Amino acid sequence: MFCTECGGSISTADRVCPSCGARTENDRPAPARSLAVGRKMAVGAYKQPGFGVMPITRVVLSALAEGNVLRNAIALVMRVGAVLILLGGLLLVIQILKMSFQLPSATATIGGLLLAVLLAVAFFAVSQIYLLRAQSVHDLEDSPFTVIPILSILFRASGEAYAVGAIAFGVGGCLFTWLSGTSPTMLLSGLGGFMPPFPGLNELGGQSFVSGLIFLVTMIIAGFVALVVFYALSELVVVLVDIAVNVRRLVKGQVGAVAV
Repeated sequence: MFCTECGGSISTADRVCPSCGARTENDRPAPARSLAVGRKMAVGAYKQPGFGVMPITRVVLSALAEGNVLRNAIALVMRVGAVLILLGGLLLVIQILKMSFQLPSATATIGGLLLAVLLAVAFFAVSQIYLLRAQSVHDLEDSPFTVIPILSILFRASGEAYAVGAIAFGVGGCLFTWLSGTSPTMLLSGLGGFMPPFPGLNELGGQSFVSGLIFLVTMIIAGFVALVVFYALSELVVVLVDIAVNVRRLVKGQVGAVAV
């Protein structure tokens, strides 16, 4: 479950959010019960007999409606993705090492080695992020919304992964520029759209201290902006859930008032 105020993770037993102290849905049992009842009714609808509907269809759709299958599947995909990130990072680091030893000067080779080490650390950190977020997806509690909490976690993981990669590449690329006198993009030309443009890097000359500094600052800004944007998207998803829940309560309250 997620706090509707700050987006932090909360358990079903928490009456207040451990992060911000806001009251949770557990402190308002009546609406929570109504949402749980509505979800059980939606799941039960798949179990009703119908003309021409095969039992396997009811089983599959019922499992999807309960959310366990979807959460476990996405958590498994994220774990597999973490392994693939490690393998892809290993191949990239090996390629950088090969190219580094082919550079004309010893200082350039040292710069390439430093860049490879920093990128290896970054890929390991990103894989750890996805493993941690996969566990968060797996541990999600049943709620009226299945996909939206998962999207919130995925947005956070994406922002964290991009920020880690950008900062590691920025530091390694800056050192490579200072030591080799060339842009680090020559070693990572196969990354394509991953890398943002670096204005002034080639024009100033790789040996310039300012060139490496521009590269470092550009990557830090790119990583910070990506982190803020993806965290904002994550919180926006939580806010939309809160709006939907409150609108449902207001509608039910108006219907109850009219009935009385």
